[in-house]
Amino acid sequence: MAGLADVVGHERLKRLLARAIRQRRLPHALLLAGPEGVGKRVLGLVAVRALLCERRDGDACDQCATCRRVLRGLGSLPELRTRAEKEGEPELFNYRLHPDVLLIEPSPREIRIDQVRLVVQELARRSFDSGARAVLLDDAHLLRTEAANALLKSLEEPPPGTHLFLITASPEALLPTIRSRCQTLRFGGLPTALLIDHLRQRAGLDADEARLRAALAGGSLGAALQFESDEYRERRDELLGLLESRLVSDLGARLALAERLADWDDPAGALTTLRSLLRDVAALRSGAQPGAVLNADAGERLSQLAQAPLGQRAIAVADAAGWTRQALRGNANPLLALDRLVAGFAGPPP
Repeated sequence: MAGLADVVGHERLKRLLARAIRQRRLPHALLLAGPEGVGKRVLGLVAVRALLCERRDGDACDQCATCRRVLRGLGSLPELRTRAEKEGEPELFNYRLHPDVLLIEPSPREIRIDQVRLVVQELARRSFDSGARAVLLDDAHLLRTEAANALLKSLEEPPPGTHLFLITASPEALLPTIRSRCQTLRFGGLPTALLIDHLRQRAGLDADEARLRAALAGGSLGAALQFESDEYRERRDELLGLLESRLVSDLGARLALAERLADWDDPAGALTTLRSLLRDVAALRSGAQPGAVLNADAGERLSQLAQAPLGQRAIAVADAAGWTRQALRGNANPLLALDRLVAGFAGPPP
């Protein structure tokens, strides 16, 4: 791990953080909000190291004793997580990376009041040796209500030199009283071209694989790096077969698609695949060459779908698939949401 300049993308946010840290004007509470996998946590951890760094120049040097100590703490995370998961005590999911740095993770699906009480105690203490103290709450939207209320006093009356980083992909799930006491840094998805370049230069992928991953990642570097190509192609081939089965005119085929999507271990991932196929169908319907679409190796099958009745509605249903994917990440009933989606194959999108 290196400094702010080595974090992929988010140039404006990196400049803001570097200036605030250099001038010693970093807010006491920051809400890092944005999609999954775009680098919120990475940037938060680098900012904490920059805050504590002995050089005091607005970035992490990775050379001073403080930086090296935090890096050793990060290196011990796998071992600490294994112990926490084995023993199951909520307090063990509070990881001390340095005497002045705590990283809090859900234990395992929520952040509990026992964890937050330790955070409050931590923030009340004086810095050990760096002049600042920092706590990062990852997946902060998983704070239980009583835990969030316990955190409020530290946000209302923050001790000098303390800094709280709340990291979340769902800021709307936080209590309004929590959000109102934080300064928000909003993260967007990373540009596709930037993802492709990173995947080729740093992950060593060939051009076609990098292009496929970047196009399907939704701006998330984490999703692009974790992408399983073989699994995607297997799922894609099954979905292609379903799309070829008289979907527009046959109610039974549409219901079969909805049930199959709901049965997948990752319905949201299946919808991402479905959306990519439908967008390719729409592009081919508009005159694109089979070799130019995302799923070029299935170009012939997609071209046939583009000439079928599905081709007329492909772009509308692709958009509906995107909305449904977002709904499934909330509290939507999966089968009901997917039934409404596939109904759009024959009429207006839901």
